[in-house]
Amino acid sequence: MNEDRKKIVINEILYWRENKLLPEAYCNFLLSLYTEGEGVEPTKTTSHSKKKTIMWILGIGLLLPVVFLVTYFTELSPILQMLINFIFIIICTLGLVLNRNNLFFVHFGSIILALIILLLTVNGSDLLFKGHGYYLFGIILLNCICWIIVGVFSKKKYFLIAGILGSITSGILLFNF
Repeated sequence: MNEDRKKIVINEILYWRENKLLPEAYCNFLLSLYTEGEGVEPTKTTSHSKKKTIMWILGIGLLLPVVFLVTYFTELSPILQMLINFIFIIICTLGLVLNRNNLFFVHFGSIILALIILLLTVNGSDLLFKGHGYYLFGIILLNCICWIIVGVFSKKKYFLIAGILGSITSGILLFNF
């Protein structure tokens, strides 16, 4: 086989292994087949991507406290607070899209995104319906129902459990308010 073709095939197999498109054993077999048993040295791109993923995890992890501080402990106007929250939702969604192959990041980022959306909707409810607790509990109940739907369709049990517990709690508070 031509050396250029071999290089292309080997790079493609490495890409498959890195993004878990094929099982590790299959990729190792194909690599040993195409390199004729010599193997391939790991490239530095995997360590770079791990560092990038860790930076995304730290960045997304810090978004929630910043959103909480911006929402409840600053003298910014409510519209500006909601705009900042919306920008953080966009950043979190972008992080989820870019790191969709990292399962830990997907779970962690999904939880942070759901909590930021909850804070944004509670802030919006407080801005629109100031003094009306029924609307606030209704918004929280709606968020919990969305969590149940996400939990069922994405098979994430923590969303399902949080949605059910939140729905029960906000339902009880709504009817006792």
